[in-house]
Amino acid sequence: MEWVPAPTPINENRRAQATEKTGIIGTDQVYLFDIYLEIAKDISGYEGGSFTLYDSEYQCSISSIGLGKDPHEKGNKSDSICSYVLLEKNPLIVFDLNQHDIFKYHPVVKSGMCHSYCGFPVRNKDGYALGTFCLLNFTEAKEISADKINLIEKLVSRLALQIDTQTEQKELTSQKISKSIDIFLESHSEFQINDYKNFIDICSGLSIPKDNAVNLIKIGLCELKNGNVVLSSNGYKLQEKMNIFTKVHNQLKIEGTEANTLIDNALDKLGEL
Repeated sequence: MEWVPAPTPINENRRAQATEKTGIIGTDQVYLFDIYLEIAKDISGYEGGSFTLYDSEYQCSISSIGLGKDPHEKGNKSDSICSYVLLEKNPLIVFDLNQHDIFKYHPVVKSGMCHSYCGFPVRNKDGYALGTFCLLNFTEAKEISADKINLIEKLVSRLALQIDTQTEQKELTSQKISKSIDIFLESHSEFQINDYKNFIDICSGLSIPKDNAVNLIKIGLCELKNGNVVLSSNGYKLQEKMNIFTKVHNQLKIEGTEANTLIDNALDKLGEL
């Protein structure tokens, strides 16, 4: 017999949309997820593991340990045992892959490169399987206790919660940025994209060159004080209306460069108007 790829999940379109909504694929967030694999590897005693997300086309590697994979590597869904995990509500545990009716025909198993497999679906709060968290043993078939499996399952649930939190935070940040852009543009017809960027910098307490604030000073949102560009009373009023106080702004920060990407995307959209 030959290897039989996993069937497509019945909710594949919505599942893939939920995965892409996280914004994780293609970003450098390995450092956020490596720790989960390291802990799971220590708990299980297995030799390797991977955390992958599945978009509409590919199995996308996010983090791996002991596999020598590129963090951004993409592969065909049909080539992976992990694709079967997307169909499961519970962990897919196979201590001896050579005894499994389907998996024993996978090329990696037939070549003797992998003997044991534990796969955990990574589900979001809506129940969609965004991807898989898998542990592998290469040298021999190795069993682990039910208590350890339950512990790893809780660890994966924590990982899924982190993804949910990041996704919600990203959406909240995007909404606030979009709303603040609308309010800023409506405040004066002469404002351009760079005026918005400069105003945000000033609201955040950053120093900008006087030449960059010509429009803001001309319209009365900023003024010069001791050679520095600062908000005027009207500027503070607009800041309050836009709800971009420094304290709030800091609370909305996202790990890595994602916040900057959100702002850039919003400004690109603004430039099309």
